[in-house]
Amino acid sequence: MGRCPIVIIMNVNNYFFLIFFLTVIVTRLLLYLKPLPSPTIKGFRLHHYMFGVVLIPVAILLNTLELYAVGFGLFMDELTYLLIGGKNHKDNYSISSLVGTVLFVILVFIFREKFLTFL
Repeated sequence: MGRCPIVIIMNVNNYFFLIFFLTVIVTRLLLYLKPLPSPTIKGFRLHHYMFGVVLIPVAILLNTLELYAVGFGLFMDELTYLLIGGKNHKDNYSISSLVGTVLFVILVFIFREKFLTFL
């Protein structure tokens, strides 16, 4: 499988984390700057962690590091919100949600090599 030229310069574990981290940052910024309601299908509200949950196994099947990192970022970004029982956009930007997200990002950084064992 061909790799992006940056992987040649950067360790694959750090490359995974960079994409993961950028996904979390970009998602947070977009949702903060333009808070759109989640799409709703027949009363069921879709959140971005759900897209991450779908992307992760697809990326594992396709053996695609970049897609895996994006899926993981989408999932981890919203994990604290789910754990605190967030109900609205304000809950997603509460102190507990932001601190939890930072802690999850730190944990992913620490265990980034372990997360890549699936690929």
